Amino acid sequence: MLRFIRTLFVLALVTAIISAVSMYIIDGENKKGELAYNDSVTRAVQTAVSDSLNNATRTLETSQSHYRLVVVSSEESLLDVAVRWDTTVEALRMANGLLATVDFGDGSEIIVPQGVQALDPPRTFPKPIYRAQAGDTFEQLAAINGIPVEILLEDNPVLAQRELLPGDLVFIARLLGG
Repeated sequence: MLRFIRTLFVLALVTAIISAVSMYIIDGENKKGELAYNDSVTRAVQTAVSDSLNNATRTLETSQSHYRLVVVSSEESLLDVAVRWDTTVEALRMANGLLATVDFGDGSEIIVPQGVQALDPPRTFPKPIYRAQAGDTFEQLAAINGIPVEILLEDNPVLAQRELLPGDLVFIARLLGG
């Protein structure tokens, strides 16, 4: 009987040790998962805040025309977008390099030249849209991209009213036809 009790005690002790080790492993995995989740949420929030600040700068109420990024669903026509943002289908097509046969969105983000009826001189905007780096100037970006600084300022009127800040979305055109 004593042998049975001792065996039962050893079995209970081994079970307790295995349970403790399992709990330690599970807790460690949960903490790793929690840290990974917290890290991803933190990055998502930082990105959202950064994008919101950039969008607030880009969409600052201004009497001047300006560009914005808009997601166009597959149910939404370019005409709907043009009417909503006071532009033309032709300006939308040109700004985004879209073919004349494209009439509806596809769920992707396009550049909308808000308040612009025609892009003169003709130009398109390569993606991704440039994010300003520390020390960038309009003159420097115009020279690097081979466009007149006046076009760069015209395409970014809100930013042109101040110095470029790191993270600003800068619409840098590629001139068409020469």
